[in-house]
Amino acid sequence: MSFPYVTAVTAGVLLVLQMLLAFAVSGGRGQRAIWVGDGGNADMLRLARRHANLAENAGLFVAGFTLLELSGWQPLVLQVLCAAFVVVRLAHAAGLSLADTSNPFRLVGGVGTYLVGSVLGGALVWLSLGMTLGSHV
Repeated sequence: MSFPYVTAVTAGVLLVLQMLLAFAVSGGRGQRAIWVGDGGNADMLRLARRHANLAENAGLFVAGFTLLELSGWQPLVLQVLCAAFVVVRLAHAAGLSLADTSNPFRLVGGVGTYLVGSVLGGALVWLSLGMTLGSHV
């Protein structure tokens, strides 16, 4: 079994993005003297949600990407899914950075996350069923 390089790069990029978003939350809290929560401030709420939404999604996706990569199944599919996930999460963060959060970036980020997650989940189930039933799909 080899090291999951594609997933490692994806996780690294997501970690850097997570830290940038966390830094923005910390800076926003300091500027607004809001030490817990959003203090009822709409800008602070958007900063916190950008950070939290990535945190809510990234771990499960990285775990799924790792399983898919370790299986050796369809490396190109894995690469496309990883790249797409990073792009749609960047779009989502950009969409939540705008005052009007009803925008194309957020839509692409949300729908893209659902699509990547559905394909990833489906691929893992397909692969696992194939292995369980004794054939490599």
